[in-house]
Amino acid sequence: MAQQKAHLVSWEFELNAIEITIKKNRKKSLATDDSEQIDQLNMEFEKLQEKLETHFSKKPRRQPKYKLLHSNTTPSKMALDLFENSPSAYLSSDEAESLFRGEAMKDLGMLNQLWDGSLLNVDRISSPSYQVKGGRVTMFLAVQPKILQEYLNGRGKGARNIGLLARSLITCPMSTKGSRFLNNQPQSWNNLTAFQQRITEILTQDKQEVDQGRQARHILEFSQKAKEDWIHFRNAIEWDLNAGGYLSDIDDFASKISNNLARMAALFHFFEGREGDISAETLSHAATICEWYIHEFKRLFTENPAVPIEVSDANDLEQCLVRWCQGHPGSTCIQKSYIAQYGPSQLRKDKVRREHALDTLVFQNQIQIQRYEKKLWVIFNPNFFPVPRDFEARFFIPLYRDRQLN
Repeated sequence: MAQQKAHLVSWEFELNAIEITIKKNRKKSLATDDSEQIDQLNMEFEKLQEKLETHFSKKPRRQPKYKLLHSNTTPSKMALDLFENSPSAYLSSDEAESLFRGEAMKDLGMLNQLWDGSLLNVDRISSPSYQVKGGRVTMFLAVQPKILQEYLNGRGKGARNIGLLARSLITCPMSTKGSRFLNNQPQSWNNLTAFQQRITEILTQDKQEVDQGRQARHILEFSQKAKEDWIHFRNAIEWDLNAGGYLSDIDDFASKISNNLARMAALFHFFEGREGDISAETLSHAATICEWYIHEFKRLFTENPAVPIEVSDANDLEQCLVRWCQGHPGSTCIQKSYIAQYGPSQLRKDKVRREHALDTLVFQNQIQIQRYEKKLWVIFNPNFFPVPRDFEARFFIPLYRDRQLN
């Protein structure tokens, strides 16, 4: 940095000297009427202008920094870093709430362009415009499901429509709570050490190429068998995109998975230090993982079929009555009017919906409705509710209005 600064200061001193000489030349030219002297000054001016152009072409350039890791950033800052520093970027966070609620995830179109490997043009008014060629961006974001859902329901509504989610590999692993037992057996970290060593080799090689002004990237190709297998994989995906097919409801993600398969196979090939073309075996390993992500995306983003409102109301009422039974051990019934007072909120004021929900539970033989002493009572079927089976002896026990159903 000290060397760069010294060269820049020297360059600016020389620039200032040339500018001063040009100003003196122009002043002399304007102050004289001698045509011969004017011609001589104009010749000197042309030489000075050429010298100025040559000097500008030799302006010391800032040595780019090898910057890979990004966390709390903005799209414009990341694009500038790709242009000025390293052409690769790794955007990561194990608590990505700030990224989803901040600026980093605003320019979804730019992220899609970088995923596609397209030329990224950044036009500016207050500073020079620039182009990002061959940019590479990897994102690894871990976030709580509720935060992601809030993002997708709010400012991230376009993330699915614009194709960002389709380009991503998304998973929501099942919780391991209840199975994380400890033991005294020593754990081996040999595989982790080998992984770290290989990653260090790749990063070192990449930095050397960037420092030396990398002219071209390595080109990897499939072997003939791998190419045939990739085409078979892609055609199988295309078949399942037909109406009613397994992937028809996630066609956006499925249309991109063949591209991700090729990239993943290339990464495996390079990481393992293999020579030559990508083998069919490597492609098969990548295909196994991509197929897993297909099922995961379908599990997470397939919309459930609409549930009839009377069925939904009946389910809510059933859960409400179960909680009431748990809070009133020994009870086998409840006064029907209590449901209008303390039942699910959507059923309290809407008598029609309430009656339909009750009729549904009656039809399913979960409850019976009987009249006793001018009052209607809801009797629980012990096969569905936590109530005593000898309900006849306990039918009419005292009920307390201060105990709400919810």
